[in-house]
Parts: sequence; structure tokens; C-alpha cells
Amino acid sequence: MTVPDVSSAEPPEEMPLSESLPDATVPDGEAPRQEVAESIPDVHAARPLAPAVQKLWRIGLLLQAIVPSLVLGAVAWFVTRDDAERGTRIAIIAGAALAPWLLAAFLAVRLPPRRYGAWRYQLGVDALRLERGVMFRSESVVPYTRIQHVDTNQGPIERSLGLASVTVHTASGSSSSLTIPGLLPTDAEALREQLAQLAGMVEPL
Repeated sequence: MTVPDVSSAEPPEEMPLSESLPDATVPDGEAPRQEVAESIPDVHAARPLAPAVQKLWRIGLLLQAIVPSLVLGAVAWFVTRDDAERGTRIAIIAGAALAPWLLAAFLAVRLPPRRYGAWRYQLGVDALRLERGVMFRSESVVPYTRIQHVDTNQGPIERSLGLASVTVHTASGSSSSLTIPGLLPTDAEALREQLAQLAGMVEPL
């Protein structure tokens, strides 16, 4: 049996390294998103809310005292309805009804400044970042690829204070939307357009 001569066989042709490796291309959408992000002033800077949002939070805290005040006043009236002393009964009812307002007033003075100092939002190259919370800090990262649509909102109290809010609706997750409150109307509209461009929903102007 004859053994084939392999000494003269030509070695296999080597593939150039540039052809053996995949092209390091930028994923679709990343380059335009980076260009949009770089065109936004102070894109990486943490942005605060408008100072007037503290008034909005104070009003909200005071309004929350209405229902507890009515309930406690009604309970005090029911408990003391058989009390023969009219003055004592009136004092108890008034004290019960006034207690929620005193608590709300205390919180309205102390809480909004600390809450304002803790609120920050940031437009990154790839995601929106939010920091908030006084006693319990909360940080959220929303990739632009998860954003479905962005809304601006203005309630009657916000309108009277010259404020607006931006709501970001996401595709899925534990919370389907996030709200950035206490923005000037012009800032809210600019933020909505910037998020829409970064999410690829509209073309940059």
C-alpha cells in the first residue's frame, strides 16, 4: 500500500486577521443618540428643580390635612355627644380637628426645603437618571431605549405657580412611568423634546 506524500502539500491559506474578526461598528441608533446628547448644553450635569416647587409641596401638604381634620372632628363630636359640659365638648372637637393642620404646617415648613435639595435629574448619553428622597434615597436609571413617550402636564395649582411637570412612560418595569415635577414651562418643554430626540422618537432639529 502506498502512503501519500504530505510533505509537499501546500499549507492552508491563512485568513487575514481583519477578515476573521467582526467589524467593530457602532450599534444602530447609538451614534445619532450620542450626537444629540453632545448637542445638549450641560448634558452630564445634574439639574435641580425650580425653587417654586417648594410652594407646590407646601400647598399639597396642607391640602392633605383636610380629610383627617374632618374625620377627627366628626369622631370627637360622636365621642363627646353625651357630654353635658358644652365648653369641654367644643374644646375637644376643636383640638381634634386642629391637630392635622398643626402637623401639616410643621411638615410644610421643614420638609420641602430638604426634599428640594435631594431632587436631581440628569440626561446622560444612554439613560435618564433621577435622584430623590429625604429619609429614603431613591435613584432611578431609565434607558432611552425603554422610553415609549413623554408628556408635559400642568395642574391648576402648578399653572398658578408657573410650574409644569414631565412624565416619562417606559415600556415595562415595576413602575411604568416616572414624573419630574417642579419645572418651569419652558424647561419642561425643552426636556420633553430632548428626551424624545434621545429616545429616537423624533428627529433632531
